[in-house]
Amino acid sequence: MTWLALDLGNSALKGGLFEAGRLVHTFRVAGANAAELQQQLTAALSEFRPTRAAMASVVPARTPVVQETVQQLTGVRPVLIGPDWHLPFTLAYETPHTLGTDRLAAAVAAWTLYGHPRQRPVLAVLAGTALTIEVIDERGCYQGGVIAPGPFLMRQALTKGTAQLPEVPLEWPLSPVGRSTRTAIQAGLLYGFVESTRGLLRRVAETLTSSPIVILSGGWASLLQTHLGKQIDVHDSHLVLRGVYHLLKSNPDRGLP
Repeated sequence: MTWLALDLGNSALKGGLFEAGRLVHTFRVAGANAAELQQQLTAALSEFRPTRAAMASVVPARTPVVQETVQQLTGVRPVLIGPDWHLPFTLAYETPHTLGTDRLAAAVAAWTLYGHPRQRPVLAVLAGTALTIEVIDERGCYQGGVIAPGPFLMRQALTKGTAQLPEVPLEWPLSPVGRSTRTAIQAGLLYGFVESTRGLLRRVAETLTSSPIVILSGGWASLLQTHLGKQIDVHDSHLVLRGVYHLLKSNPDRGLP
């Protein structure tokens, strides 16, 4: 049996196909319209016939389009995961209906794969358009987390919120001291992103009674891993997809044709 896990984010649609619990194929679709989406999904799914499908999405406007396209191609309509599903942990979050499903999936994978087997708290870090940190304590209780802007959003705020600051490429500068407006902005954005993540991880870890396992994922994960070093325990590029899969596994009545 093949199960399809999808992660619809602000920048792209990511997908993974699982067979007997193993991630056998991944793909990324960045099509801007329905025609491009269908073309790229057709190519990505051509060799697979999933029997179940589920999706984490932070883009409500595009969610039905993805669901309908996948259903047309495979006969299975991806169901949207949510906090009303059976979860591997308890929720202490005060507003679970507002919890982003990518955050939920990342927390599920982090706890199921890395925290629960060792009975240790976990911090699941997604470094993409936004930076999020999910906190699950050693008792298996989701405590909440952090949401902050990623480099793209910080650059957008500078460009749109000022009269003269230009949009610069998000490239790591040679020094934290910029010797031009371009490198000064790059230093502020990228050094600032790394150092804010470093500080947030330290402060969040201090709320726990024991040292957490830190799992990192997302488009900016490689940059953070390079500069945060020993603060990161695991770099899992497909953390959200694994979380969607594990939610399908623990909710056998969901995601069926």
